[in-house]
Amino acid sequence: MEAPDPEMDSMTEIVAVKPEDSFEHWHHVTCRQFSITESNAPAERGFKARVVIREFGDLAFDEIWSSTRGDDTIHVTRRQANIRKDQRDCFMFWLMLEGTTGLDQNGRQLTLRAGDMVLQDQARPFDLHFGPLAHAVMVMIPRPLLEARSHDIELKAAQKISGTTRMAPMTGSMVRQLFDLSASSDNSLDRRIGASLLDILSATIDTAIGDHAPTARAERRLSEVKDFMLARMNDPELDVDAIAQARSMAPRTLYRLFAHDATTPIQWLWDQRLKTAYRLLSDARDDRITDIALQCGFKDVSHFSKAFRAMYGVPPSNIRAGQRYRFDG
Repeated sequence: MEAPDPEMDSMTEIVAVKPEDSFEHWHHVTCRQFSITESNAPAERGFKARVVIREFGDLAFDEIWSSTRGDDTIHVTRRQANIRKDQRDCFMFWLMLEGTTGLDQNGRQLTLRAGDMVLQDQARPFDLHFGPLAHAVMVMIPRPLLEARSHDIELKAAQKISGTTRMAPMTGSMVRQLFDLSASSDNSLDRRIGASLLDILSATIDTAIGDHAPTARAERRLSEVKDFMLARMNDPELDVDAIAQARSMAPRTLYRLFAHDATTPIQWLWDQRLKTAYRLLSDARDDRITDIALQCGFKDVSHFSKAFRAMYGVPPSNIRAGQRYRFDG
């Protein structure tokens, strides 16, 4: 398949990546425009990509297209360490046009095909898998603009909206039309049009996904599971299967419970281990760093030190020496 139309002369459109550009350039642009990530490099000879960026009022529209040779795919990952370096806080609303893209986030794994849509949370870790052909339009939305329109919007991220749902055809058509719409000399008009799109997007999300706030029973079960995990925090072998079996539930159910907190069981467990370790290191006590690491469920001090530095930006010894981590905001 050929790349989309050639570069246009427009003050509101930037062709940031062209088919002849390298993978390194593509990754640099996506980190700068979307979010800081890590990525594997596909075979350079078979790689082609295009990224078109358009601003529209408070929103940004991005058309992405990539092609690789054979079964070669592109894997992009964003971890907590990347998020701490990149404080942009927004959502990406995806509309797939061609090919396939996989998204892993909040314990959910889904594959997007032509016509499918999904809300991706840039403030949460994720994995993206671009198939040999991937073509989509994305709308970059500042978090407050969606939070004002949909209750618990972060809980609705990473849930696929099929192209066959009631509002999907209208929503997809509106996204494509606004991407192609010429810029207005009146920015306030673009803001009004963008606000109308946000109303449509939030209605589409709420209609397709519904209210996924946890019920009282789900909240109680989640609290019980967390208490169980905290009580066994020192067990380095504690994993999803062991937790699910001990609490008499399927692993899928366990993932669904933690999705209400926009996290996964193991991510939550590691966060609690590191927070506990930070508290213990801060206390006026004589425990060795190695003992604290083992007490918090780490198998060795090297793994502990690496994870601790990734979360807090300093080694454990700094906390023991009295140098506290300063949270931003």
